[in-house]
Amino acid sequence: MVLVGAGNVAWHLGHHLLDAGFRIAQLLNRSCEQGTRLAQELKTTYCSDLNLMTPEADLYILAVSDDVIGSMLNSGSFRHQGLVVHTSGSIGMNVFEGKSSNYGVLYPLQTFTRGKAVSFKEVPLFVEANHPENLTKLEFVASMLSDAVHRADSATRLQLHLTAVIASNFSNHLFSIAAELLSEKGFSFDVLKPLIRETLSKAMIMPPRDAQTGPAIRGNIAVIDKHLEMLQPHPEIREIYRLISERILSTRKK
Repeated sequence: MVLVGAGNVAWHLGHHLLDAGFRIAQLLNRSCEQGTRLAQELKTTYCSDLNLMTPEADLYILAVSDDVIGSMLNSGSFRHQGLVVHTSGSIGMNVFEGKSSNYGVLYPLQTFTRGKAVSFKEVPLFVEANHPENLTKLEFVASMLSDAVHRADSATRLQLHLTAVIASNFSNHLFSIAAELLSEKGFSFDVLKPLIRETLSKAMIMPPRDAQTGPAIRGNIAVIDKHLEMLQPHPEIREIYRLISERILSTRKK
C-alpha cells in the first residue's frame, strides 16, 4: 500500500498499519523533512512527487488535510486500479467520482497528536466504498487496526464529524478559555485537572445529561448573572457562557 501524508493522522495510521503486518511500499508528502523522517520510521521509501507514485499498489491512503484532497485528485495521479481512500470525516466519497474507479473512505473518529500513543484497537473506524468488493477489502484492513469498525455513508460520517468537533474541539477550546481566566488571577490550569478528570470519568459511565452539574442545571439564575457580570471585560467569552447556560436551562425545563 501507499500512504500519502506525514501529519498526525498519517503518523498514527502508518505506525499501526506496520504493527498490524501491512507493508507500506511508499510514503508521499510535500514536506521533505517530515516525509523522510516518517518514511524511515515506517521502513519505506519517500517521494515528494505524485507523478512518481508507484502505480502497482493495491491501496492508496490519502491521510492529508481536507483542503488538499481535491487538488491532489485533480492531478490525475490516481487513475489506476488500486483502491484509493481518504481519511476525512467531512469530505464526501463523491470527491473521487471521475478520478478513480475504485475508491472509498477510512475515517478514524479520534484526535491524534504525533508521538502521543493511542490505543488504536479502541478507535472507531468508519468505512465506505463504491463497490462491495472494495468495501470488503477496506473492512479487512480496518479490522486489522481496530475492534470497532462500522459502515457509514458520507452523510452519516459528516454528522459523526460534527459531533466529534463539538465533543472534542469545542471542549478543548473551553479548557483554553478557562486557562486564560485562571491566569488572570495567577493560577495555572492544573487546579482544574482533577475536576476535568472527574467530569470525563462520569461521561464514560453515565449519560452526559445525567452527569450535568452547575448553576444552570440547578436553575440558579443569581449565580449565572453574577458570572455574566464578571465576564463584561470579555464579551465573546460572556456570550459563550450565556448561550451554553441558556441551553442547559432549556434542557432542565424539559
